[in-house]
Amino acid sequence: MSNAKKLHEQAIKLFRQENYDAALPKLNEALQAAGTDVHQAALIYNDLGVTYCQLEDYPAAHQALDEAMQRFTELADKKGQAQTIGNRASVYEAEEAFDQAIEHYKQSAAMLEELGESETAMYVWQAISRLRMRQKQYLAAIAAYEEGIDNMPEGSFKRKVLQKILKIPGGLMGG
Repeated sequence: MSNAKKLHEQAIKLFRQENYDAALPKLNEALQAAGTDVHQAALIYNDLGVTYCQLEDYPAAHQALDEAMQRFTELADKKGQAQTIGNRASVYEAEEAFDQAIEHYKQSAAMLEELGESETAMYVWQAISRLRMRQKQYLAAIAAYEEGIDNMPEGSFKRKVLQKILKIPGGLMGG
């Protein structure tokens, strides 16, 4: 395992412990160690964007995500691009730029679904639903959740369970 990857993993561990102030310099150290490894740098920039967002440094978050997107695009890494777009949506959400957040979440979900990453896309649809609930747009929240379910593979166990959960409120209300 490369030094950059070890440092990156240490930074992720600190991030998961919600120690963002300690994760940030570790990510920057990992970035320096990545050198010419474009893929590793893209992953680190993506995580830098998320970390800056947690620290409420939104301009730095956008700049790091721009760097990640540039590298993922150069590598033609569609999954990396979709994740970066989803992370940018979270920054917009944190900034309370809700319309931009929703558009980016939708773009991320569409790309993930196109790549066959329907379960990951479902998390993005859930983020849209959560955001719509926050805006008190309840029907739009349900619609976003249903869209995510509809785009899951036919016959998947998770799809069946989620569909049953959505039917419960209607059943309780005599619907």
